[in-house]
Amino acid sequence: MKWSNALLIPSSVLLLGACTLGPDYEKPETHLETPWAESFEEKVSQEAIEQKWWERFEDPILEGYILQAMQENRDLRAAEARIQQARALRRETKADFYPTLDAEGGHTRQRNSASTTGEDSSRTSSSYQAGLNASWEIDIFGGTRRAGEASDARLQMTVEEKRAVRLLVLAEVARNYYDVRGVQKRMEITKQNIALQNQTFQLVNQLLQLGEASEFDLVRARGQLQATQSQLPELDAELKAGIYRLSVLLGQVPSTLLAEMTAAKPLPAPPELVPVGQLSDILRRRPDIRTAERELAAATADVGVATADLFPRFVLLGSIGRTSNSLDGLRDSPNNRFGFSQFVQWPLFQGGQIRAQIQAEEAEVDEALALYEQTILEALADVEISLIQYLRELDKKLILQQARKSRQRSVELAQARFNLGEEDFLSVLDAERELTEAEDDLVDSEIQSMLRLITLYTALGGGWEAFEGE
Repeated sequence: MKWSNALLIPSSVLLLGACTLGPDYEKPETHLETPWAESFEEKVSQEAIEQKWWERFEDPILEGYILQAMQENRDLRAAEARIQQARALRRETKADFYPTLDAEGGHTRQRNSASTTGEDSSRTSSSYQAGLNASWEIDIFGGTRRAGEASDARLQMTVEEKRAVRLLVLAEVARNYYDVRGVQKRMEITKQNIALQNQTFQLVNQLLQLGEASEFDLVRARGQLQATQSQLPELDAELKAGIYRLSVLLGQVPSTLLAEMTAAKPLPAPPELVPVGQLSDILRRRPDIRTAERELAAATADVGVATADLFPRFVLLGSIGRTSNSLDGLRDSPNNRFGFSQFVQWPLFQGGQIRAQIQAEEAEVDEALALYEQTILEALADVEISLIQYLRELDKKLILQQARKSRQRSVELAQARFNLGEEDFLSVLDAERELTEAEDDLVDSEIQSMLRLITLYTALGGGWEAFEGE
């Protein structure tokens, strides 16, 4: 065969190389024209969502912890490792698009006996070979290109998954931090109540000595004091547990932050206005939605990979080499060899296996589309739920603030009436107990309002952009 004829088939094949089978991916259009389910109040605006929402709290310690977590958190490191794995797999997939080239070399040593050679003595000969072999499967129908598209999409999925982990770590650091600060405030209030109830106990003891109170009153006062004191060990355990969790989020051993977090700091007040943006912003920001969209893109490309298996595969093979009876002679040996071949492989009958695989891939596209749409719906519900829970927690906190004032006044009136002999001591104890409960409920609501605000920021998808490129 002449070289012009030998190159005719591959040249013709390359002209067909633009053909790519399977559906071309188009991102689904999702119109979010419906308004927010909850009407906006004075605490919420539709301005653009904040990226570094934690800076609104003006807490340098929290800001430092978040920066450290972004660098040291082990879940984030694992997510980065998964990205590197996906990148390697993408390079492996795209390598199929290029020819392969292998070098080979060999040495053969042969000894023939005298009877074989017809001579008086045996003869030994050596042969050396060196050469190159090349092969190339031409991607005529785009199966390799579709596989590359799928690997690209799956790489982007791992990137989005890391963003989701980053968003989760951000939220968990802030939640645990303010949970610890909240426990510290509960401990402070509990100690104040213990001091108040101890004063009451001492007063009742003095009145008992004067005959103006009963032993029953003293026992009740002591029991109330002891019940309040019993809350401290549990609060201390809760405080230590929160610090341990926070340390691990920062990639440290659990006891690392014990000394630094011992000093109490006040809980910040929620911002006067929380920007939540537009509903359409959620599609752009939430990593779980972005991950589901990339999964749909990968599934669509897989259909093209499976479809290409229905059509012929064109492979070009070539080799060149040299043979000599000595190693040095390889350089000047006239015994050159070369070869070129081409073959076609076409699956004519597979028992329906390939078409079944195509149908399976198409079903995966339908599944991925349904999951993508479901992810959007769940994200919308997540934001709406987080928003209403935050707003109602603010309403609850306002009521509890008023309730605490009422309980404080009740204690003052009960003590005054008891001193005047108009009420028994049981009224004072009941008033003090109700004040303790009201103050604990208020602190819990203050903690919950911060945690629900962080949950709202997380649901909106805010925060991960601030650390892109790190």
